[in-house]
Amino acid sequence: MVYQSNSAGRIAYKAQPGLGQVAAGGAGATVLPISGGPGAKLSKAATESQTIRNDGMSIRGRHGTQKTSSSYNAEMWLGSHDAILEAIMRGTWDATAFSKTQADFTSLTTVADGIVFANGSPIDMGFKVGDIIRGAGLPDAGNNGRNLRISALSANKITVPETLIVNAAPDTNCTITRPGKRLTNPAVLVRRYFGLEEFESDIGKATVLDDFVWGTGKFSMAPNGIITFDPGGIGTGKIRPLDAAYFTNPAAVPGTPFAVVDATIRLGGVDLVELTSFDVSLDIQPTAPDTFGSGNIKYAPDVFTGPLRVSLNLTMLRKDLQLLADFVSETQYSLNILAVDNMSEPKDFMSITVPNFTLGGVDPSALSKQGGGRTQTITVPPALVGIDTSATGNNSMISFQTTAA
Repeated sequence: MVYQSNSAGRIAYKAQPGLGQVAAGGAGATVLPISGGPGAKLSKAATESQTIRNDGMSIRGRHGTQKTSSSYNAEMWLGSHDAILEAIMRGTWDATAFSKTQADFTSLTTVADGIVFANGSPIDMGFKVGDIIRGAGLPDAGNNGRNLRISALSANKITVPETLIVNAAPDTNCTITRPGKRLTNPAVLVRRYFGLEEFESDIGKATVLDDFVWGTGKFSMAPNGIITFDPGGIGTGKIRPLDAAYFTNPAAVPGTPFAVVDATIRLGGVDLVELTSFDVSLDIQPTAPDTFGSGNIKYAPDVFTGPLRVSLNLTMLRKDLQLLADFVSETQYSLNILAVDNMSEPKDFMSITVPNFTLGGVDPSALSKQGGGRTQTITVPPALVGIDTSATGNNSMISFQTTAA
């Protein structure tokens, strides 16, 4: 008798053509990298018999509607969860990196906090606050091949928090590029369904959830750790126990995890150095309703999603009362996270921008006789995160940019 061990298995997923059209077995699936989590679950409603018996006992009840769900813990690296993020956002990655040259701006100069165009508006050219850009061909080598975060845009200037080498001589032979691909909240939602397989290799068995919808995700960071992303979702209730693997040789996304120590978090226009914990959550509220009416079908006809809900939690060392004052004043905030690979410049990256929110709580830790710094916990509930409709924004609640293929 062979029993299944904890570690000998894999999770894989593959997009379906549509609802009720199961993902074809065999090739084409993608490995989901995981570090734990509850995994695939089947639950059924227990329907109790209400028959009254004189002997004080009960008639056995029946199973009702069945539900399927799955959630995992995972480390994040370049491209590791791009398809899942695309599904949760219900959008499509825009893989069109664009570049602007002297044909667009005639010439430019560099100041300590940005790039100034002689002609043309960077806003009209399509640059957005939160974008990561790179310069090439600039006369000062130190300004080239760096990941520069756009923190503000005006009629002729791109402002960045990085410090540039100042050069007032007009440069006519250079390029400003927004590399990689970008994902924003779309005007028209794209519904995606997946086949999700848990294969247990010791016993050679597989569990497959059909009509599965990725609906939640949580990014987390802590000191001396790895950046994590925990995805989850639900299905209509369809589940198949199989005697062999359903997907053949699913492809694993290569890479090494992003380290928290290499990441930069910018909150309200300030790069933070005092964080002790951090998380951002996405939730499109997937729901599979209980229904009945056709024979032995015991699962939902579809998975329905709702408006995107974004929430944040940050804990940091307390240095002043500015956050409390901004909480009182309902000051608008923005957040940018830049996670980079451990490599020479220009570094591959994943960038996350939440452009428009207000604080929902600023709570200091209790005073204590114990040594150590006092902290404060900042909460941002979903109700206080909204779409950014400004001319310099992505018309989105949250956006992503990455150099992953």
